[in-house]
Amino acid sequence: MKKTLTGFAAAALLATASPAVMAQQTSDGNYSLQEAIEAAIMSNPEIMQAQYNTEAIQFEREQAQSLYYPTVDIEASAGIRRLENNTRRNLGIADNELYPVEAQGIVDWTAFDFGRRRGEVLRQAARVDGASLRVVERSEFIALQVTRQYLDMLLQQRIVAASEDNRAFHQALVNDLAQGVEQESISVADLQQAEERLQSAIVREEEAKESFAVAQNSLRRLAGLTVYNGTLPADMSSSLPSSREQAIGMARTDNPLVREAQADVDAAHGMIMSAKGEYYPTIGVDFRGRIGDDIDGFSGETNDLQARVYMRWNLADGGLKRARYQEMVHRASQARYALHERTRQAEEDAANAWTALEAQQNIGRALARQSEVTDDLLLSYRSQFDVGRRSLLDVLDAQNTRYNTQVRLETSRFSQLFAQYQVLAATNRLLSSMNIAPGAGAGKNERDRFEYGPSKDAETDYRRYAN
Repeated sequence: MKKTLTGFAAAALLATASPAVMAQQTSDGNYSLQEAIEAAIMSNPEIMQAQYNTEAIQFEREQAQSLYYPTVDIEASAGIRRLENNTRRNLGIADNELYPVEAQGIVDWTAFDFGRRRGEVLRQAARVDGASLRVVERSEFIALQVTRQYLDMLLQQRIVAASEDNRAFHQALVNDLAQGVEQESISVADLQQAEERLQSAIVREEEAKESFAVAQNSLRRLAGLTVYNGTLPADMSSSLPSSREQAIGMARTDNPLVREAQADVDAAHGMIMSAKGEYYPTIGVDFRGRIGDDIDGFSGETNDLQARVYMRWNLADGGLKRARYQEMVHRASQARYALHERTRQAEEDAANAWTALEAQQNIGRALARQSEVTDDLLLSYRSQFDVGRRSLLDVLDAQNTRYNTQVRLETSRFSQLFAQYQVLAATNRLLSSMNIAPGAGAGKNERDRFEYGPSKDAETDYRRYAN
């Protein structure tokens, strides 16, 4: 029995040493969190999609700018024509075919359109800004997801270490109890009970290894890197807002999704400007030149040059322009309420992140104390089992509680650290606090470039309701 208890004590001490073992698991790392995020910013498909969407909309803005310039069209033709009319018959040339050869050019320039082009340029400028903010949002989001998976990988690594220690504890216990059964100092039922717990510990170890591999795979998908080991990221508490209210206020004004929604509102007002311009005429100039032979039914060479100023004004269209204008006004209101929704979501995200941070701080303190108590409890039960005052089941339950507390404590520590990054992401400060630039295409400010002016606080345009 003495030999059995000696081996059991060694197993208990091995379990007691598990925090040091788990710490050693993260001492060597291939990639830091900073490196993983930088790799994700450079290569993640979601960010790349947002970048190319920004560039595509910039070309839409260039298309809108091109409306300010004249258009030049050139046409040339050659063929054969048979023309019969009274004049040609009286001249006796009705049976003569014509072989028209013609070249013409038209230069057309719209000088005044009363806001149509201006509204389209401003709309596209706002859309570019919105797409640019989407790059920022995707960069912050992917950075947060990389952080989540990176921390989860480190957590699962520690859980694997704790699970290995837990299995080793039960394996050593089974070996010692088997000797006790041979010496008839331990019952077979106790050995069976220990073997059952050993199999449970093996299952937990395999589940922990699976979770670790899944976390690695998720991190590879996000960052494009295969991370075998990592280093514990820095504590970000010094970069956090000073209070919950400040975090919510920063999310309300700085969250990229909120700013993108404001850009959508500005784009909608650009559409209103264009629709309002449809009420007015279009004034422009055009220049036309034609040169050819046998054209317009006349034999011989023709030269035709024309320059004019024109006004085009649609006076009746069955209410089409009025309906289009009202559509744009109501679209702007729709975008406005989408902005309100985004703002509330941003406030909620910041508040939830702050709540999680505070909760995990409290949970972590309680679990740290519980871990100390369970360590002492296991040693006490071991001593009492040695003198026959505790059953084997009491010791096994104490070890199970200790293992669960270790896992929960590590989970709480990493959850608390992740909550810090979550607060920073909700306030659009995650990348800046780590000195990482967002993806290419972020930071556009084309509304200032094209003098959009201050955003409207509300839709004050005349509106009516549909019949």
